[in-house]
Amino acid sequence: MRLAISGTAAQGKTTLLDSFLKHWDMYDTPEESYRVKLPAKDKHSSKTTKETQWTILNHMIDEMQKYDKDDFVIFDRCPLDNLVYTLWSYHKNTSDIDELFVEKCIPVIRESFRLLDIIFLVPITNVVKDDIEDDGVRDVDAEYISEIDNFFKALYTNWYNDDPRFFPKEDRAAIVEIFGSTEERIKMLELYIDKSGTMFGEEDTLVDTSSVLDQFGMPTIDQTTKDGPVQYK
Repeated sequence: MRLAISGTAAQGKTTLLDSFLKHWDMYDTPEESYRVKLPAKDKHSSKTTKETQWTILNHMIDEMQKYDKDDFVIFDRCPLDNLVYTLWSYHKNTSDIDELFVEKCIPVIRESFRLLDIIFLVPITNVVKDDIEDDGVRDVDAEYISEIDNFFKALYTNWYNDDPRFFPKEDRAAIVEIFGSTEERIKMLELYIDKSGTMFGEEDTLVDTSSVLDQFGMPTIDQTTKDGPVQYK
C-alpha cells in the first residue's frame, strides 16, 4: 500500500512514522525529504512562496510516482499538506501566492490523490504536544500551527462530502484521522492495516469497534456514518 502521514507541525508525525516503520518493517519511506529541495532563501512557513510550494509539490509527486499499489511505502507528508499550506497562504495574503497559482495547483494535487491509498491525518489534540523546535524550515508560531490544523480539518470534511473541487470522485486516497499517544495511534492504524502490511478488505473482520474506539473516545463506525465526520479538538 501507499500511505502518507499528514498534519500541522509539532503533532508527533515523525515519531509516529518511526514507530510505524518498526511495527510494519516491510514498509519503506523515501530517504530524500522535500526539505532538501527548498530554495535557500525560503522556508516552509507562513511566508512560503509560489516557488517553494511548486517545488515541494513536484518533489512529492515525483517520489509518489516511483511506487504502485503493490509496494509498501509510507510518506512523511503528501500533496494534501501542500494544498493546505497553499490555500492558507492565499487566504491570508502573506506571500506571492495568488488565485491563479491556486488554480494551477488544485488539478495537479487532485490527480495526485490517485497515487495514494490512505492518508492518515494527525490533528491537534490535547494528548500529544511536541515541543515546537525552530529547525529553520517550519514555522513555530502557535497560532499559525493551529490555523493550519483548521485548514486540514476543513479539507477532511470536504473529502468526506465528496467535494469534486479538491478530490477525485473515484480511485482516490482515503483520509483517516488518528490521534492519541503514539501507542494509541499505532493501535488505531491496526484497524486498517493487517500484520502483513496490507489493508483489511471488506470481507475481513477488523475488531470489535465499539470497544476499541470507545477506548480512544471515538465514535463507532455506525455513529460516524450517521453523523458525519467528527472534529477533535
